[in-house]
Amino acid sequence: MELASLQKLVHDRYFKTDSARGIHHTALWFHEEVGELSSAIARADKENAKEEFADVLMWLMTLANLMEIDMEEAIAAYLTNPRKMPAK
Repeated sequence: MELASLQKLVHDRYFKTDSARGIHHTALWFHEEVGELSSAIARADKENAKEEFADVLMWLMTLANLMEIDMEEAIAAYLTNPRKMPAK
């Protein structure tokens, strides 16, 4: 699935409830999911980590939607930013 398609799917499926919850409470949910991913990594629990990676990505897309940020554009800008290039 392409990034733009995923962001649209997240928007279509979750925007109404996410918008009603608000950006600050949504950010708290995102932080909780990052914590759950960190715990799965610390336990070397690959199966749980797989689920948590997906949760984190979906909540990240939700936050981008709430802030009206096109993630495809954001990633393209990141990848062409010389400050983000590996040191030689």
